Amino acid sequence: MDCKFANEISIAGFLSSRGINPSKTIGNSFWYCSPIRNERTPSFKVNRDKNLWYDFGTATGGSLIDLVCQMYHVGVPGALLILSGVKPADQISFIDRRVDVTPPVRIEIKHIQPLKNRALFGYLTFRSINPQFASRYAVEATYQVGNKERNNFAIGFKNDSGGYELRNKYDKLSTSPKDITTIEGKNRSAVNVFEGYMDFLSALTYFKTDRSGCDTIVLNGVGFVKRILDRLPGYHTINLFLDNDKAGLETAAQIKLIRPDAINRSQNIYPDCKDFNDFLKKQY
Repeated sequence: MDCKFANEISIAGFLSSRGINPSKTIGNSFWYCSPIRNERTPSFKVNRDKNLWYDFGTATGGSLIDLVCQMYHVGVPGALLILSGVKPADQISFIDRRVDVTPPVRIEIKHIQPLKNRALFGYLTFRSINPQFASRYAVEATYQVGNKERNNFAIGFKNDSGGYELRNKYDKLSTSPKDITTIEGKNRSAVNVFEGYMDFLSALTYFKTDRSGCDTIVLNGVGFVKRILDRLPGYHTINLFLDNDKAGLETAAQIKLIRPDAINRSQNIYPDCKDFNDFLKKQY
C-alpha cells in the first residue's frame, strides 16, 4: 500500500472500524471526541467530502496517514503497515473512494449583540457559570452553517484575530480566523493562561469576580501555545489553568521549558478533574 492509496481510505470509515463513532453530524462534517487525546466535548472534525480531519484542541489536522501516525505514535512507514494490516472484512467497510470534492462547511457570523438569550443563560447555568460574569466577556452570536437558511445562536467569545469560539447546548464551533484571546488586566506583571474560554469563565465564577486582576490569555486550543511562548519572559508570574489530560500536561511542560517557574494551578485546584469547568460543576 502506498500513501496515495492509503489517503483515499475514508477517515470516518477507518475510525468506525476502530469502534470510534461520531457524536454528531453537521453538514458534511462528523464530530468526534478526539481519538488522539482525552476529552468529553467533541472538538475533532472530519470533513467527509475532502477526507481530512482537524483537531481544534491541538490545532492539528491532515490526511488519514497523519491521523494514524498520531493515534499510534508511528512514522509514515508504520502507518502504512497498520493500514495494510486491516482485516479484509473491515477494509471493505471503510474504503470509500471520493468522487466529488466540495469546500468545507462555512460558518458565517450574521449578527453580534450583548448576551441576553434565555436559552444561552440557561446553558451557562447548566455549566455552573455565572451569566453576569460571562456577559462581560462573551456576546450573543447569530450564525449560519453552510448554505442552510436557518440561523443559530450561541455564546460567542472573540479572539485576537476577529474570529469567534461558539458554544451552545448543541454545538462547539469556531469561525475563521482561529487565534488566541488576550485580555489585559490591571496587574501587567502576571498572566493567567487558560486552555478554553469556558475554563476562564469558570474561574471567574469560582473566584467570585467579574474580571481578572492580571493579564489573561485563552489559548482556544493547546495547539496555539507556540503563539504565546515569546510573551512569557515578560511576566513575573505565570499561572496555568489547563486540562488535566495528556494534551494539557504536555502544554504545561512546553511552557515550563521556557519558564520553569510557571505554576500549574490545574494540579493544585482541580487535580482530580479534567478541567476547571468540570471541577466547578462538582462544587454546585
